[in-house]
Amino acid sequence: MRRPSDEQQQAPGSRRLIPAALILVDLQRDFLDRPGLEPAEPELLARAGALLQGCRTGGVPVLHVHTVVRPDGSDRMPHWVRNGTRQCVAGTPGVRAPDVVAPIAGEPLIPKPFFSGFGHPALAATLTALGARTVVVAGIYLHGCVRSTVMDAYERGFEVWVAADAVGSNEPEHARLTRRYLEGRAASFLDVDAILARLGGATATATATATAGAGG
Repeated sequence: MRRPSDEQQQAPGSRRLIPAALILVDLQRDFLDRPGLEPAEPELLARAGALLQGCRTGGVPVLHVHTVVRPDGSDRMPHWVRNGTRQCVAGTPGVRAPDVVAPIAGEPLIPKPFFSGFGHPALAATLTALGARTVVVAGIYLHGCVRSTVMDAYERGFEVWVAADAVGSNEPEHARLTRRYLEGRAASFLDVDAILARLGGATATATATATAGAGG
C-alpha cells in the first residue's frame, strides 16, 4: 500500500477532511471480565461508546475486530492451548460485545486468529475498499492486540490515531511502556473528544448517549 502523501501527514490539530475509519479491537465480554482492567469497564465502555457514536454520526466507517475461536478449540493460539484457556468461543456469551460497542447492520465484524486485526486479510481489504488513509484504534488490550494492530496499520502506510481514553489493559506497566514506544513512532495518542473534533463528529449528544448506555 502506498504511504500517505506529505499533505495527508500534516501536523496534528490541522483542520481537514480525513478519509478515516474506526477499528474497535476485542471489546468482548471474556476480555472485559478479566481482573485488573484499567480504566475500569464502565469508564472504558463510556469513552469507546462515545467514540463509536460520534463516528457513526459523522459518517466515519466502523470496523469491529474480534477474537473468535471455534467451538472445538482447534484454532486457539498455541499459548491458550498450553494454558488451557477457552475464551471467545463462537456462540458463547463471552465472544459478544456489550450493546454500547456492539456492531450494527452494515458494520463489518472481522474475526482474527491471533493478536493483530490484520491477521485476517479482510481488514486490509475493507480499509482499501473504503479508501481509508487514517485509522482510529480503540479497544483492549493496549499492550497486546491493540499494539499489534497499530504496528501493522503503520507498516501498511496508514496514519494511526489511538484513542488514549478508550483503550485499556490489565497490565498497566506494560501498557505504559507500550504507549511510550508507539507514541511518536507508529501512532498519535489523542483523547476521544480530540479525535471526534478532528473528524468533525464531536457532539455532546453522542458522548451523553454513550455514557448513559454504558451505565445501564
